[in-house]
Amino acid sequence: MLGGVLLWVFLAGCAQVEPTGDPPKEPETPCQGLFCQVARCGAGQDTRLRGTVTVPSGRDPLAKAVVYVPESGQLTPLREELSCELCRDPIAGRAVAFTYTGLDGRFELRGVPSGDSIPLVVQKGRFRRMVRVRVPSCQTTELTVEQTRLPRSRSEGDLPKLAVAAGDHDSIECVLRQIGVADGEITTPDKPAAVHLYDNQKPGTESLPGQPLLSSLLTDLSRLVRYQMLFLNCSGTAHSQALLSDPVARRNLVEFLRRGGRLYATDWSYDFVQQLPELSPYVCFEDDKDCTVTTPHGFHAAVARGGTGDPLTAAVTLQAAGLREFLARLPVPIDASNVPITELLPGWVQIAQTAQDPLRFPSTVYLTGVSLGKQRPLTVAFEYPPQAGCGRVLFSSYHTRERAVPRPFPTYCPLGNMLPQEHILEYLLFELADCLGSIG
Repeated sequence: MLGGVLLWVFLAGCAQVEPTGDPPKEPETPCQGLFCQVARCGAGQDTRLRGTVTVPSGRDPLAKAVVYVPESGQLTPLREELSCELCRDPIAGRAVAFTYTGLDGRFELRGVPSGDSIPLVVQKGRFRRMVRVRVPSCQTTELTVEQTRLPRSRSEGDLPKLAVAAGDHDSIECVLRQIGVADGEITTPDKPAAVHLYDNQKPGTESLPGQPLLSSLLTDLSRLVRYQMLFLNCSGTAHSQALLSDPVARRNLVEFLRRGGRLYATDWSYDFVQQLPELSPYVCFEDDKDCTVTTPHGFHAAVARGGTGDPLTAAVTLQAAGLREFLARLPVPIDASNVPITELLPGWVQIAQTAQDPLRFPSTVYLTGVSLGKQRPLTVAFEYPPQAGCGRVLFSSYHTRERAVPRPFPTYCPLGNMLPQEHILEYLLFELADCLGSIG
């Protein structure tokens, strides 16, 4: 009897270990952060957010802006130091849902966590803002422009650190104000703000009391590399000649670009591009030397040869499809093939052509126009160093409006709607600030 029981136990044990034909199940990885709040919807359903990303003012839409929900629910701090910022790594940290805006600034974000306070981040370059929104499960929620515009101030989000050399003849700082950057973010370098104004003007015409000279910035590399972008407004010849005669300032400008800085110069400030041997091969100006000479030409020789008269009719190039779409989608659209350019100075600086060797020194021409009987580039951008871009340079022959009154900021800023060329510079500001290389 005992033997029969043992045999039954043995056979039963063997039956328990016989394979069933189904592979063993792997333990499920537990969800993390806001991934745990992504609802499982029925067939054909999803939790989605839709909206339009705009400039800080909320008026003009922006293409190729990043929109995402961070897994942690918090923003990862951006790097303080100047660096190469590549589009292959557009955000810091992990995202639950992620997308880019289209040419019209519109986006649709799918697979979004649901809840009463879901973080949503909109970002273009170093302009970054996070808001919290109510997201119902398995529905599509349309967001307002107020929820999806870029930040106006550091209290609303991140802004790039900008140094502006206030000049005699135009005022990019006023365009920054027109696109929505708060007045409190535009001040002197001794105050905490996103935009610092340096003095590159005639004596006695400072934009703000206590404004330091531009030379104090360009001769101090440790100070210069605290900024992501440097704007050099059109100004008188004496200022740039004195600055560019200093080898320290020249070296620092090149190093600023090498580390990932962005440089923007207009009209009479062209020498900040032409007088640097590292940059001069990219653009040949209408001056005292032939374009076969790619080393620096005569100082300020292009000013006396410039054209006169308003307006100049310009056209957006085929290279600049993004700009064409931006102008077409403004609240008051601008015909990209017929752009009136005004506010030209007598003797405004003209470009003869881009690089003699475009393979070694590639550039993008955004705008062209006929002047002095020749079709010529009006706005050119290029990356530096060549073939290994880290920094970016933008030069424009035309500029923004001059000051309405002598001083101080912001009372000298012109009133009324933006000029077509100011909308172009608005677009290029965000292109200049954006990451480099292919998206993804």
